[in-house]
Amino acid sequence: MSTGHMPTIRVLEILQVLSAENTGLSLTQLSDKTQILKGTIYPILKTLVEHRYINYDDNSQLYYLGIACSLLSRSFFEKSYWLKMVHREMVHIVDECNEVCQMGILDGANVLYIDKVQSAQKVQLISNIGTRLPAIYSALGKAMIFNYSDQQISELYPSGFTPLTQYSVQTLAELRLQLNAVRENSYAVDNKEIDEETICYAVSLRQRNNIIAAISVSIPTFRIDEPKVNQVIKTLLTSRERIEQELNTLDNIEFYT
Repeated sequence: MSTGHMPTIRVLEILQVLSAENTGLSLTQLSDKTQILKGTIYPILKTLVEHRYINYDDNSQLYYLGIACSLLSRSFFEKSYWLKMVHREMVHIVDECNEVCQMGILDGANVLYIDKVQSAQKVQLISNIGTRLPAIYSALGKAMIFNYSDQQISELYPSGFTPLTQYSVQTLAELRLQLNAVRENSYAVDNKEIDEETICYAVSLRQRNNIIAAISVSIPTFRIDEPKVNQVIKTLLTSRERIEQELNTLDNIEFYT
């Protein structure tokens, strides 16, 4: 049970749940996902709508994140030089590979997706900035936890692994083989472990040997072939080298703890 200020925690839970959704949520869905009673959550939603942190569509009766959240996010990125620098490199990656590029950081046992650059492809990866996914299934996550011990991983997932697809890693022994491969190859792979129609490749970003984030490229299975994979891996590794050279000229980054 959290010892924080409960009214504030409820607001944060609502915003976090909405940030992970593409299609909006009803009052009932928000109540179920946050486990906040309807009578309690409704006045919170009303206030957030009034201050434009969320929007309410009268026709669909669904709630969405609002413009005020977008402005806060934009302000944060504009004041963070290193995030802007990584974003520029992500744009370059998309220009080279013509596939979506995403950036994530560790948030406990999950990867928190904090940036995304779409490609010009007609078929796009459906994902949201603000989404959290288990690190053990995500290429981004594996790129950041490959040095974790078995004990550290077990502590992150005390109830064991809950696969998202039939391809998701299911045991610690299986995951260890994947993490060893990350160490050997310098990149991580999510082979349909989160979405059965997508394969993802990722590399970690280090500042003076401290992993602070990771970037990835996701490819729909129908577009994947050996030349495409080789191009993506080469581009990611080259971009990582440029990013880390610049990161090492900056003060220590304490982005998310």
